[in-house]
Amino acid sequence: MALISATTPDRAAPPTAPAAPPGPPLWALLRDACARPGRRATAVGGAACLGLLGAVFWANLRHFAYVWATDGNYSHGFLVPLMSLYFANEAARRGPVSVRGGAWLGTALLATAMLGKLATVLVPVGIVGDLALLLGLAGLCALLAGREALRRYGFALGFLAFMVPLPVHLYTTIASPLQGVVSRIAAAILNATGIPVLAEGNLLTLPGDVRMFVAEACSGMRQLTGFLALTAAVAYLAPRPSWYRAVVVLAAVPVALTANVARVTLTGWIMSYDPRLALGTFHTVEGLLMMGFGLALLSLGCKGLDLIAGATGGIKHPEVTR
Repeated sequence: MALISATTPDRAAPPTAPAAPPGPPLWALLRDACARPGRRATAVGGAACLGLLGAVFWANLRHFAYVWATDGNYSHGFLVPLMSLYFANEAARRGPVSVRGGAWLGTALLATAMLGKLATVLVPVGIVGDLALLLGLAGLCALLAGREALRRYGFALGFLAFMVPLPVHLYTTIASPLQGVVSRIAAAILNATGIPVLAEGNLLTLPGDVRMFVAEACSGMRQLTGFLALTAAVAYLAPRPSWYRAVVVLAAVPVALTANVARVTLTGWIMSYDPRLALGTFHTVEGLLMMGFGLALLSLGCKGLDLIAGATGGIKHPEVTR
């Protein structure tokens, strides 16, 4: 007798709507605007307004380039405009936006930007003019493309804030406490690992009367400014819940602090063996290694957040169709 086994067919999965194809990139939209007679006047006017805005804020633009080239804390500034263009291009590929409702908002933003620039003539506070430039760019976006476009490209415009150097007083106010924290933690780790260290403020005295000063550049601000921009970009690009993105951005602070503590501790170990190995090229290579260590910490933290988000249903994986 033959034994026939019947199998129940799998329940058919409900049909899913096909994903919308990506829209044209940003450069294609600009080319199309210049090619259409109805939009050509707006494109030419926008380019003229952008050039005028650049002329008004030329001193701020030159200051940006000078600080990025001479201050290691802001050397990432050269990359920020390029990344902002990338985010704007990704936003453009989501599809067209309606050009409406931005005249009053754009005019108000541009007027505020001009007032901010004029205020720096009376009170020379550079960051006011720097932020006024960003406000002027937002005003041009709203005036030429409307409220919805400003909302669509808001992150790309806001990301430009990472290229703005902090005022010296504000930078020192943040960096000085970080110097003390890094010095105390590094001294505790060195003592715990068998290297006796006498910590006097930011001065660490190692065996053999070898002295190591934790300078302001070693406070962690250099890593923090770079990691804040990096984590903001990761949070924006990651298709994750809002809480996930917030945690990623906030993680920049402990990651930068941990990487810098590791750098100071490693320098202390090296100087206790041979102080010459902690100078010049060795010190630069050590800094690059600690930057890689910070990136590894950030990657590890994101993997942990992925596990949490996956367990709570925060990550939706696409179904595999056969």
